Amino acid sequence: MALVGRSGSGKTTLLRLVNRLLDADSGEVLVDGISTRAWDPVELRRRTGYVIQDAGLFPHLTVADNIATVPRLLEWPAARVSARVDELLMLVGLDPAVFRGRWPDELSGGQRQRAGLARALAVDPPLLLMDEPFGALDPITKAELHVEFHRQQGTRHRSVILVTHDMAEACALADQIAVLHEGELIACESPETIMASEDPRVRALMAMVGLKADAT
Repeated sequence: MALVGRSGSGKTTLLRLVNRLLDADSGEVLVDGISTRAWDPVELRRRTGYVIQDAGLFPHLTVADNIATVPRLLEWPAARVSARVDELLMLVGLDPAVFRGRWPDELSGGQRQRAGLARALAVDPPLLLMDEPFGALDPITKAELHVEFHRQQGTRHRSVILVTHDMAEACALADQIAVLHEGELIACESPETIMASEDPRVRALMAMVGLKADAT
């Protein structure tokens, strides 16, 4: 599911409610049918992958150590952690022999995003939250990571919530698009239905990226 809307519409806030970085003032947020208030926050976050713009890698840790963060917190054996790091680096298109020991500031923007995705997938979480993960990338790198995203979903099915300002990206990647406007959910449909919407607020988002609201 892609969350779209203008800046300030509540996209990131909604995402943070899911992994309990924020608590709702009213109502309930359910993860696996359980209210987030009933989840232990640490346990919830460890089983939820979280990817943000520019990856948010820890600058004092190597790429391998960044990816190994959660497995080590879960006290995985060292051999299992090492094998998982190599597996994930290969999965996101980074040669372990080249990138394992590199520091985040030695990576390009696209490489940091790939490493951030690998870290988020480290314990194969059933839920993946992505907050503008491709927003600062050049078009070629963004297209490559879109392909990688589709490949990931094709081989390892999981629930994904993707926050983006880019309606074209939302239509390309999501099975469902949720449109937020001033903190209100105004639509939640397939990309085809969203593109055919007559709601002027949805049509305005489409117009921002040159998409036709009546396209099929």
